[in-house]
Amino acid sequence: MKQMLSLAACTLLLTACSKNNNDSPPKDEPVPLKYLIWAGEKNGNTKVDGVTITYNAQNRLASFIQDNGEDGMRTSYDNDGNAIMNEVWTEDVLSRIHIHYVNGRPDTAVERFYLKATNVKTDVHFMSYTIENNRVVRIRQRDSAGIKPTVDYFIRYTGDNVTSFLQTPAAQVADTVLFAEWTYGTKSNPFSAGKTKFFVSPTGNNLFFQSANEPLTQRYRIPGFNVDLREKFVYQYDKQGYPVRQAGIEAGETDSTIVQYEYRP
Repeated sequence: MKQMLSLAACTLLLTACSKNNNDSPPKDEPVPLKYLIWAGEKNGNTKVDGVTITYNAQNRLASFIQDNGEDGMRTSYDNDGNAIMNEVWTEDVLSRIHIHYVNGRPDTAVERFYLKATNVKTDVHFMSYTIENNRVVRIRQRDSAGIKPTVDYFIRYTGDNVTSFLQTPAAQVADTVLFAEWTYGTKSNPFSAGKTKFFVSPTGNNLFFQSANEPLTQRYRIPGFNVDLREKFVYQYDKQGYPVRQAGIEAGETDSTIVQYEYRP
């Protein structure tokens, strides 16, 4: 639960639709956008672990904070709704990324890392973006000292869903390759209201939050460390097709993790 939820990044998903008219066949009305305000585990009616989600005056996600406050995220936007600054923190580390746009598309970014307790800067990363079909398909990252290998993040989509994410050094160092992939259903992603225009920060982001539909499976692989984690999800939905309960089970496990979703009235 904590690993899944504390990795998200977000802004408003605007849904365009065409009204029915006499010259075309009837079309389904779009599902109303719902704003998730809390997601987590409960003991009866008592919330025991989860994240609290807030939105700004423009209905863009403002913060995404683990209940104990040690883990979380904040996002700032420009007047066009582009995410221009994203902070992600854990108990020990704070990441702050500033994104530069050219003609409304992300071009470059600088990410700085700090020790949370002392505010001492520990590292700086520079990023550049590759855009195809108005989507970020690659982020290239290098560190300021030129010591660590340049890293490429490749993002692939099917329709409105992110289906895979590959992190690999440009030099193809096998033990630091990470691959994630997802499959989806046909109902709504509970985090739809947190979708950004562009995926701009690989730090602290779980990519299926950038998708339109609810994830049914996810898989994470790090071949060099023999890591291969697989998880399946089963949902209960409200009348509008948004999950109100998720049961997730990892391959090889027998107990499910139950997540409840609460939306803004």
